[in-house]
Amino acid sequence: MGNPASQENIAYVPEQVYADAGGSNRVFDEMWTGDWWWEMQDRLPAGAVVAPVILASDKTNLSQFRGDQKAWPVYLTIGNISKGIRRQPSSHATVLIGYIPVAKLECWTEGTNTRGNAGQRLYHHCMRIILDSLIQAGKEGVEMTCADAFIRRVFPILAAYVADHPEQCLIACCNENRCPRCTVHHTMRGENAESPFRSPKSTIHTLEKKRNNENPTAFEDEGLRPIFAPFWAAFPHCDIFQCITPDILHQLHQGVFKSHLVQWCIKLAGADVVDDRFRVMPDHPGLRHFKKGISTVSQSSGREHKEMERVFSGVLAGAVGAEVFIAARALLDFIFYAQYQSHTDDTLKRMQAALDEFHDHKDAFIATGARDADHFDIPKLHSLLHYILAIRRLGSLDGVNTEASERLHIDYAKDGYRAGNRRDYIAQMTKWLTRQEAVDRHEAYIAWVTSQGTAALGASDSSDSDEDEEDDNGDESTFLPARTQGIASLLDTDVARAHEVAKTSPSPQTPVPQLEKLHNAVNFIPALNTFLLNFFGDPTLFTAPNQHDRFSIFKSLLILSPAKPHVHNGKRLNRLRAFPSLKSKNPRLPAKPAHFDTALIIEDEEKYRREGGISGLRVAELRVIFKLPSHLGSIEEPLVYLHWFRPLNA
Repeated sequence: MGNPASQENIAYVPEQVYADAGGSNRVFDEMWTGDWWWEMQDRLPAGAVVAPVILASDKTNLSQFRGDQKAWPVYLTIGNISKGIRRQPSSHATVLIGYIPVAKLECWTEGTNTRGNAGQRLYHHCMRIILDSLIQAGKEGVEMTCADAFIRRVFPILAAYVADHPEQCLIACCNENRCPRCTVHHTMRGENAESPFRSPKSTIHTLEKKRNNENPTAFEDEGLRPIFAPFWAAFPHCDIFQCITPDILHQLHQGVFKSHLVQWCIKLAGADVVDDRFRVMPDHPGLRHFKKGISTVSQSSGREHKEMERVFSGVLAGAVGAEVFIAARALLDFIFYAQYQSHTDDTLKRMQAALDEFHDHKDAFIATGARDADHFDIPKLHSLLHYILAIRRLGSLDGVNTEASERLHIDYAKDGYRAGNRRDYIAQMTKWLTRQEAVDRHEAYIAWVTSQGTAALGASDSSDSDEDEEDDNGDESTFLPARTQGIASLLDTDVARAHEVAKTSPSPQTPVPQLEKLHNAVNFIPALNTFLLNFFGDPTLFTAPNQHDRFSIFKSLLILSPAKPHVHNGKRLNRLRAFPSLKSKNPRLPAKPAHFDTALIIEDEEKYRREGGISGLRVAELRVIFKLPSHLGSIEEPLVYLHWFRPLNA
């Protein structure tokens, strides 16, 4: 809270942000834009500052080829810090606060619930010890010197707990075949209907009755476990069940998509058909090409699942029935909406519509035999019902994703384990990390002092400091590094749809017959004549091209796309290729295949601006990227010859 290096990335008050001037389309982005912070602010006295505590815990293996050494780290960060900073391990905005023992508990009888219950009670006991100081601080507040040097009374309150499904059930004191957030019956998890949320007060009351051997019916109805002292019982202003956040990595990518949707579609269309469609899918910059299909991928991570999702609807088109395709497409739409970095009321409505559409058509999987069971009582599928409410409460889900904690295992567990001799490794890891963090803090302090001195020197020496500061903090340069002079000039431009080609052509003086043969540009000269006439308007202002002209050909074209706040705040470079098959310099290697990429072209700009979506757009395949010779006309910009696809109708 007091790190001065994070001064520009810390919030102390909640905000309500709107995408329109009328205030009808609210934005949900950072945690301080959600409803939870406003609710807490109303509960606390005037002048209080909320520090939303975000916890994360996850078991991880330490040994790779021998032994069964494991660690169970617990991480902590606060929602006051921007989620972009929290996600960076190098920023040290998330700290390790303890290790939960991974004990086998062999003193308990195996094969009964006794050992499992003891392990869960051990977890809650350890968490009470680790988090004990948060109870009093959350009730009375703590005076802290903040990053801007002001002293505030800060109330640290547990706002979110990031964990996978088994740990979510462990936190909620319920069985793993139940929902850790609501009281839905395990036979009703496949329905598109919300159930009452679990209540901390009611749950503690039920557990107390069970402890006194009163055998309350709610204990069995809610699928609870005999954990009589949950660590969260004494936390002020905390609804632990609302704190449990959606898990995009395990619930969507590895669960709903890979374990269910892909398997259903493979059973329906056949593994060979799905693999063949992945193989023949045209590769495109930014998309992974699965040359051997997906059935041979033995160990797939969240990254592979994301890359499969990008092309999966194209793989299914024509391979499955219409009802199955609609359900699969709706589920993929939901998965992509869930990954938005910034939501609005409009995107949340679309997200809900995608979920409703899936439930309306999901029975097609049962009717076609793709789903063995006659129900959809799947915990991870049921969890989708809670995503929208979680976004409204805590902001977009990229700020509470388990992918961040998975990455932290390297810095806070695996590196420390490998630095020791593996004997009494938890103690060695703790000592190593203590020393490492001291070094990191010192380096961060030196870096901050140096940056402060540089900023002060620049302000005193520069007569136009405002412009310098504006140039240094541009979104483009931080999101896209300038790798070449051409890209650097492209990033500095203010044009909404800027473009760039290589400084020198790899194929200068290319004759027209070669273009017609290798690029299949059969109507190149007539099309160029038509374009020049429309561009200049007067035939006397240009020379008509003919078969004897030669052109400078380029392999690719860089397009600078505007920032998309839902996906990323920075601008993005897209590469489009257009070149024929090229012989390899190594005679033992095959020729490099041809690449003629497709793109969405704005054919009717007025219609596109007015209606959005796919209106006014048309798919085209780039065949030639070239520059016009100076003797034909004065056009400095690169031109493209393309093949139109049929217009989009739906």
